[in-house]
Amino acid sequence: MKYKPTDDEMEKIFNPAYEDIMSICDDLDIETKCGNEFIIEFLENIVEDYKILVKQLKEEEAERG
Repeated sequence: MKYKPTDDEMEKIFNPAYEDIMSICDDLDIETKCGNEFIIEFLENIVEDYKILVKQLKEEEAERG
């Protein structure tokens, strides 16, 4: 059975991370003046990389049985 966090747990766990990520993006934009489109592309690249990582981990887990 997979862990499914409650709404309260989601708020306690993910809201601080969300705020940190938004702050990092703001800092990145302020420091580089690269604009929102670059920030969006940057975040999309992170999402794609994370999807690849999750896929690899699932494959490894399946191989182990």
